[in-house]
Amino acid sequence: MNIGKKLRSYRCLRNLSQEELAGRAEINEKYYGKIERNESCPTIDKLLQICKALDIDIIEFFLYDKTFCDKREFYFNQQIIQLVINALKSGIDIHFNRDAIIAGCEKSIWYNGFIGSMNFDEFEFQLFAVGNIRGELFYKWKKVLDFNKEYIASDLKKYIKDDKQLDEIIEYMAFDEDILQEKNGNVFFITESNWLSAQLINNNNGQVLHSDIILDKDKIFDFFKDQETLIKYIFEII
Repeated sequence: MNIGKKLRSYRCLRNLSQEELAGRAEINEKYYGKIERNESCPTIDKLLQICKALDIDIIEFFLYDKTFCDKREFYFNQQIIQLVINALKSGIDIHFNRDAIIAGCEKSIWYNGFIGSMNFDEFEFQLFAVGNIRGELFYKWKKVLDFNKEYIASDLKKYIKDDKQLDEIIEYMAFDEDILQEKNGNVFFITESNWLSAQLINNNNGQVLHSDIILDKDKIFDFFKDQETLIKYIFEII
């Protein structure tokens, strides 16, 4: 890991100079400069001080690399990061399909296949988006997409940016002229869609202990937020 480069990226994200960050971290400015240039390797105590000054958890620092957006800056999906950090502190290991989890787009309709899993002792809770999506997307009064397939995220992203916009135009019904008028020409009519499938697996023998089809959940992350409920769920099943 290039610690110096990573620290510099975080510092720039916070719009701090080296002098300002060193002051916040209560370390020598010249010493901090050497760290960023990889001329000196910080002790874990010093790195903890710097992370605190940057307002990040040291677990986040080691777990996540930067992702560049439009070649100007980077972002972190803070929701995923916080879930992983909280889980690690609780003795739970969380994995996400990073190709599927897109910031601001959390509904199962965007995905098909593995979404994520949680490991607790010898048990693993897995979540999948499965099924076929059939529907029509009208944008500015014109039908721009006619779906009958599994994975539609790349097509939808051309017209719909996030869940908020999706919520505003989605209708679970066949084409209806009145609804098209009501939605000012922007409607996603869906007659068949993905659903969520959850299963609990015994990692010792691969046995599926429990399997559920979940139809009434919109937010994928809901399954990963309440870890106490998950543990209780696991022990109720076993």
